[in-house]
Amino acid sequence: MRRLLLTFLAAALLSSSACRSFKQEDDLSDQAVKVRLESLLRGRRDLDLKYVTVDVNAGVATISGIVPAADQARVIRRLAAGVKGVDQVLNNLVIQE
Repeated sequence: MRRLLLTFLAAALLSSSACRSFKQEDDLSDQAVKVRLESLLRGRRDLDLKYVTVDVNAGVATISGIVPAADQARVIRRLAAGVKGVDQVLNNLVIQE
């Protein structure tokens, strides 16, 4: 029983280290970064993104449109800045009055 447990444990350790060594690099193309950013933003139910567009060019994320409150613009900018592949955020959001 002990030998079986050790064999299972060794197989699990080898398997997990093998997975890490074959992990693919994140796609840093503009299109892939844009998709990740849009997915992140759309996953936030607290944000009104009806009139918001996202574009990424050479690592610069441009966020444009209208949001209902300043706090939403700040959250969107902070989230965009945290996406891997975004080097700079141009915030062109307008606060709806």
